[in-house]
Amino acid sequence: MDDKSLADKAVDIKGKQYVLVSDRVLYFNEKYPNGGITTELISSPDSERIIVKATVWPDGGELQCGPETSGWNSHRKFTGYSQAVIGEGMVNKTAALENAETSAVGRALAFMGIGVIDSVASADEMHKAKPAAKALDPIMKQKLRITDLLKELGEKTRTKEECAEAVERLTDLSLLEINYGTIIDRLTALADERHNK
Repeated sequence: MDDKSLADKAVDIKGKQYVLVSDRVLYFNEKYPNGGITTELISSPDSERIIVKATVWPDGGELQCGPETSGWNSHRKFTGYSQAVIGEGMVNKTAALENAETSAVGRALAFMGIGVIDSVASADEMHKAKPAAKALDPIMKQKLRITDLLKELGEKTRTKEECAEAVERLTDLSLLEINYGTIIDRLTALADERHNK
């Protein structure tokens, strides 16, 4: 197993080659016996949206644990993040955390160059993305609607910060998920008002 791309392990998804996370992990463990992989839950434990960070230390070192330090004491490291929404898709009904963790590990290994052929994404991620592509997450739909309304109102927002400033200026609300519905209502009313003038 000398080919770091793992092309011989790839599966075809819509004409592109992807490698399973399990094959990436097996390669890593074989080629980097002193290395380490750690994962960390980034999102709140009670959140519906699970966010996991994985870190890969190929050179090994000492495992550091404590409130200020965690991970392998090594200069070279690769990180990957992934998210999963509890209840979204078949796997996430019962294993959203495990699904996000597996994808995060796969991405960290890909950033190290393991199992990359056509994309950093793994075969696992591509299978996970199929149902998500059919129906946009409701929060994403709201974000897109807010962006569209800001454009319609003539706001030039290129960054999240500029978007937040414009929303606050126009609606007196902070750009928080909990406010999205109210923000959309207020921006829609403003847009309607301007169109009727």
